[in-house]
Amino acid sequence: MRLLALFLLVLATPALADDALVPSVWENQSGSMLYLDTIDSEGRMTGRYINGAPGYRCQGIEYPVSAQLFDPLISFRVIWIAEAETCHTITSWTGVIDGDVIETEWSLVRWAPPDSATGEDGFARFAGESRFERSD
Repeated sequence: MRLLALFLLVLATPALADDALVPSVWENQSGSMLYLDTIDSEGRMTGRYINGAPGYRCQGIEYPVSAQLFDPLISFRVIWIAEAETCHTITSWTGVIDGDVIETEWSLVRWAPPDSATGEDGFARFAGESRFERSD
C-alpha cells in the first residue's frame, strides 16, 4: 500500500528537471539567442544569452543566464555584466514551454548616470513579450 501511495505521489508531482531540455538553443523574434546548458535535479539551469535586437547595446556578447524550470513553467534572467561590455541592466523572462516554443513576458530595468541637462535620474523600466523557438 505504501509503495502504491509513493508511486501515485511521484506521478502527481510536476517534473522539475528535463534532460531533453539541455543542452538546447533558442532564438527569439529579434534574433537574440538563449543557450540552456545545464539543469540539476531541482530544475535550476544555467546558460548563456546573446542579444541580437537591432538598435540596442550589448550585442553579440555572451552574458550568463540563471534559470528555473517548473515544467512547463520557466523563468530566466540576465544581469548584463561582461568583460566586453556592461550595460547596467537586468532582464527577467517568465513563461511557458510548449514543445519547441517558449512564450514569455519580460521585464527590464536599466540604470544610467543622471543626466544633468534633462534632470532625468537614469532609471528606466521596460516590459514586453518574447517568443523563443528551439533552433538546435
